[in-house]
Amino acid sequence: MMVDTDKSVRQSSSIAKKLITSGLILCLLCLSFSVAFWFWAANQMETSLNRWSEKQRSRGFEISHSPLSVSGFPFLVRAELEEARIKSPEGWYWQTSRLSAEATPWSPLSMIIDLSANHIIDGLPNNHPAITIESEWAKSTAQLTLEGELLNARLQADKLVITRKSHHPLTVATLDTTLGPLKPASAGNSLQEFNILIKAQDINHPELNKTPLESPISQLNLDGTLYGAIPKTKLKKALHIWRDTGGFLSLHDMSLRWGPLLLDARGKITVDNQLRPSGHLDSRIEGAGAVVKKLEKTGIINKGQSFGIKLSLAALGKTNERGRHEIAVPLIMKDGWLSIGPVTLLRLPPVSQ
Repeated sequence: MMVDTDKSVRQSSSIAKKLITSGLILCLLCLSFSVAFWFWAANQMETSLNRWSEKQRSRGFEISHSPLSVSGFPFLVRAELEEARIKSPEGWYWQTSRLSAEATPWSPLSMIIDLSANHIIDGLPNNHPAITIESEWAKSTAQLTLEGELLNARLQADKLVITRKSHHPLTVATLDTTLGPLKPASAGNSLQEFNILIKAQDINHPELNKTPLESPISQLNLDGTLYGAIPKTKLKKALHIWRDTGGFLSLHDMSLRWGPLLLDARGKITVDNQLRPSGHLDSRIEGAGAVVKKLEKTGIINKGQSFGIKLSLAALGKTNERGRHEIAVPLIMKDGWLSIGPVTLLRLPPVSQ
């Protein structure tokens, strides 16, 4: 019996050793695979970023930054660089002190980019002063291909401040912008398509106080598609080519909440020969009566004009389900001016100088 017991103990010990050895080998294999997989993912991210840079350089952009640092093992792939600077063929440039991008190892080409550092845009045409962009919090999610093509991107920011040197700042409480995906031209569709979605709240600038509506724009939403490819050349020339080849922006829905004005519009926009926005939108407006009162109060229209416009509004409008007066009126961008029906609201500057 003692011999059988010793034999059983030796067999159990042998099996335990084999299990432990197998477990260690399995752990080493898993660890080796994890390390190899992470380095593969890091290489995928680095390759796509480098190829994106190469594509921009081929378009005439100059890109400089500190050496790329990759870290985050084992659960993240993080790429960091400092003193990033991109100079366009036109001479203007963007720069920031630090950029970092993060992704999971199993999806290294879908990145979250930290944009909270201050950004500077300088070298603008006609000696325009530099623009500084800062925010309390900002990030971008971007999806690249391994060849460095940007498929889509989303930018989110809180307490955004955009300042021109020696000018008052433009502030935006929250901004959420999505660009893409890009749909190439095809046999059934001769124009390239690029989706644009913008949501912004509490837009403020001292120049708004010079308009009849005065107060900050409380809400701006835009959902549209940009049709037509913008050529890879200087922006001013590219916009002329884009327009001349049939390019336009289709607004599926745009809503604006500005003081007493509530506006919803849809239609098409392009640019004129001086690159000013040009188009005709069908719009639905609430609060037009209050806008007319402000126009009269600021002296833009006199009492007689105000009375005539109010009569027209009363004839054209109706009371909606919320009990507010509503009118359907065209929103017109023509000859560098924005008009709501018969009322000229503000001047429109060129998209590019």
